[in-house]
Amino acid sequence: MKIAAAVAIAAAGFGGGLAYKKFKAYLDAKQLRKQRKERRQRDASASEREQKATDARNGAAPKARKRPRKRKKAVTKSTPAE
Repeated sequence: MKIAAAVAIAAAGFGGGLAYKKFKAYLDAKQLRKQRKERRQRDASASEREQKATDARNGAAPKARKRPRKRKKAVTKSTPAE
């Protein structure tokens, strides 16, 4: 009886240890994803600022916004002359 209880307690402890390791791995992966996302955003904004600075140094004119395209007006049919 005592041996069965000891085995049960050991198994529960072992399972708890596995769950803890998995949980820690999940938290570490989550933290890494967050850091990668922040780094990507930082790099994107930095390259955008760098591009603007390069354009300014080279004397490139700022890009003009496109004008919206005018819509065609519906042509009304004229009545035939009698």
